[in-house]
Amino acid sequence: MALKGSIKEFGLSEIFQLIYHQKQEGILLLEKEDTVITICFKEGKIFRAYDGDHDEKLGQNLVRAQMISDDQLVIARYRQENVKKSLEGVLVDLEFVTKEALKRLNRLYSEESIYKVFDWQSGEYEFLQKDMSYNPSLVQPFDTQYILMESVRQIDEWPALIKKIPSRQSVFEKTELALGVTEEALEEEEESSTSHEADDLFGDLADDEEEESAEISLILEEVDGEQTVQQIIDRAHMGAFDTYQSLVGLLFEKKIIEIKDKEDEYEEIVQKSRFEKEKAIKFMVGSMVSIFVVSLFVLSYPSLQVTSLGVARSFYEIEALSEKNEQYFIRFALDLYYLKYKRYPDSLQNLVEEGFFGDKKGIVNHLSNWHYHLEVGDKAIFHLNQINS
Repeated sequence: MALKGSIKEFGLSEIFQLIYHQKQEGILLLEKEDTVITICFKEGKIFRAYDGDHDEKLGQNLVRAQMISDDQLVIARYRQENVKKSLEGVLVDLEFVTKEALKRLNRLYSEESIYKVFDWQSGEYEFLQKDMSYNPSLVQPFDTQYILMESVRQIDEWPALIKKIPSRQSVFEKTELALGVTEEALEEEEESSTSHEADDLFGDLADDEEEESAEISLILEEVDGEQTVQQIIDRAHMGAFDTYQSLVGLLFEKKIIEIKDKEDEYEEIVQKSRFEKEKAIKFMVGSMVSIFVVSLFVLSYPSLQVTSLGVARSFYEIEALSEKNEQYFIRFALDLYYLKYKRYPDSLQNLVEEGFFGDKKGIVNHLSNWHYHLEVGDKAIFHLNQINS
């Protein structure tokens, strides 16, 4: 099925309906300016959607959600490069995230990516028909019709929510009215849960009310006078729309109050960070160019090195630089090992067995040239020296 064109001419709802009813299989690409949303279908059902690069986006989301740390993401991406597996698979292998949590978060992030595009008034679409597969232990497909109905509901209700909380950089704190509410709510939830177990007649309705109450209590717990609305969205794992609904409800009940808006502060930090990055990049590029020019100068004109001693010294310097890079790489692998296991390995061979060198055979072959000693004490310390240096 060839499907390509402008969103203005053929609406997103019609595109989704067509794929759903014909039980198509493949990838739907939605593009607007610099944004590309990829939606994966299997027999007309959606099982994954993401903005940009899937692994990069997943890693960012998990860090923001405080499911993994920055260090754990570095380890996972390094391991992924060497074992050629998906980031999801590596995270599970390293036991950084459980399969159940990934399955739930994959669906949440997919839904959030799709809801974005239904607000687009323009853009291009293209459906690429192809055989698709997924790991059912990590991915949960969901009904396309559900997404369409939920998108329409959110489009209708978002304006009213945003009117109450215009900025995601707003910071709220609990009012006196909310003090102690969280503990009381938890007690009531336990009592309510017990009573509902004995009453099957209104079980479904009670479950819905109980779930809604639990969500509001969760959001109230996250309100601490420090976190922004966006941070609460990231860490509550409920999605932007449901989080906004809970916050607006708490605001209406006067259980929370806005104390500041970090928008200006945030923009200032971003600008400063961008300036520092550009400065660092310029410095690095300048340094690399200088080194490259000097290297060419030295290697291309050996006649300028007047004595044989000078020639020998230039080669010694190159050899020393190579040894330094090798030492840096081994130290980096040792630090990655420590981040994973909270201890350093007993020997450098452990790094090879665990795959921390990947396909760097040159480094592995030269490990016998290095003496590694682990110092036992209150603080983890290792010594790495080249033999006969």
